[in-house]
Amino acid sequence: MSVFASWTADFDLGEFVGIGLSTNQIGYLAGALFLGLFGLSALRRAKGAVGVWPVVWVAVAIALFAGTLLVAARGFPDDIPDWLKPWAETDRLIRAAAVAVLLGCATILVSAYWVRSPMVRLAYRLFGTVMAAVAVWLGSGWFADQVPYQVREWTGQAEIMRAVVLLGSVFLAAALWVRDCGGTPYARWLNRALVPPAIAMIVILGTRWFGTRAWPELPASEIQFVAVVIATIATGTCLLIAGGAYLIRERTVAPKPVKAIPLAAAVGSPRPVTADRALPVALMLDEHGRPVLPAPGEKGRRAN
Repeated sequence: MSVFASWTADFDLGEFVGIGLSTNQIGYLAGALFLGLFGLSALRRAKGAVGVWPVVWVAVAIALFAGTLLVAARGFPDDIPDWLKPWAETDRLIRAAAVAVLLGCATILVSAYWVRSPMVRLAYRLFGTVMAAVAVWLGSGWFADQVPYQVREWTGQAEIMRAVVLLGSVFLAAALWVRDCGGTPYARWLNRALVPPAIAMIVILGTRWFGTRAWPELPASEIQFVAVVIATIATGTCLLIAGGAYLIRERTVAPKPVKAIPLAAAVGSPRPVTADRALPVALMLDEHGRPVLPAPGEKGRRAN
């Protein structure tokens, strides 16, 4: 047994095959290829999945790709580029994979392509926006040395929450504009009357939170005044259209109730014989099936 162990310890698979790799490097290469191919398979599953399953498959694919990079860095440390070596550390790679998973899942949730209802789609998009904000916040804290100084002041918790509020308002305005509201035009335009105030609020908050900080000479007061005026005009227009659509709507008249007739009276029972009702007259038919009518003179003689 010791002879076999010593022989396997001295055996080099790379030298035996002649590919210029050691046995450990071949093992690391096989592991990296295994994880990478499984990551590609997970991406293909995410492309054909329905519902929220693409979120799961994207997370699995990103985790497998991170494992591929980690195994390749362990097996070939000298072949990793210098700019990629800091990201090949275990802790840093796990954090980067977590941020990438959050961003990938947030992208799918923001799209919400499988949802038909506008309000349910709004809920998915808000959740995806919050997830993206958490990813940016964690990434800016974990990789602060990689974030440029000019962008670092925009990655604080307060700024991220403000950006989430603005994006949520945008999604809300879009959902209110495309909402069906039962299919009636006046209800749809009443619902759209809420969109201009929402857009005006987005413009006012955006110029107050981010506009003046990015451009100190920005005329924020004039922009806010114009936004309020345009929102007022647009809201009044939507209300006028809704009122006109309500006045010219199609009015359906309810049909008069029909008195039900019993089935026995309608089918089985014969009509009663009354004095004003003529009795049926029996007619004679000739050989061709035509009725034989009496002559006019014969009819008078029968009457006498």
